[in-house]
Amino acid sequence: MPEAQSAAGAPAATDAQPPAGTTDAPAATEDDGAAPSETATAISLDEAKKLRTEAKSLRTRLKAYEEAEAARADADKSAEQRAADRIAALETELATERSTRQAMALQVATIGVARKLGFRDPDLAHQLLNAAEVEYDESGTPRNVERLLADRAKQYPYLINGTSDYGGGPRGTPGAATSDADMNALIRRRTGRA
Repeated sequence: MPEAQSAAGAPAATDAQPPAGTTDAPAATEDDGAAPSETATAISLDEAKKLRTEAKSLRTRLKAYEEAEAARADADKSAEQRAADRIAALETELATERSTRQAMALQVATIGVARKLGFRDPDLAHQLLNAAEVEYDESGTPRNVERLLADRAKQYPYLINGTSDYGGGPRGTPGAATSDADMNALIRRRTGRA
């Protein structure tokens, strides 16, 4: 059986993987046990497990190489460079923690003030605030939340608990019935027992 020659004149491997980007798949032969009607991309369960295991080991090796490279690059740095990198990382972490703490303080303060002002939904009041408008003191506590929520209450009066509805109708006030004319009293009067 003659062997195929590559462009450089060396014998080409017959079972080599085609170069990336080509769509030609080698035809299934009777030697690999595949039926002529199956495509070359179908693989068995054992082969798939083998490929997964190989890919996992390659990922592990790559991670180890990346860690070794980072350690080598860190060893090449001077003590001053390492200290500067550490300071930059800590400053970034501190800024993240401050913003998280301020967001939490804003939410707590907003909900407390919203309850005091009589908002129907204090969580909604928190969502109405623009975080850029809030001023903080040195300790990170919001200072002008009450003024901002009072402005929102004037802007959206239907968000505040009250006796009038959005449409202006009465809410929670008794109608024509008086307090002594409850249902039991009405029944007694109708039956003549009152």
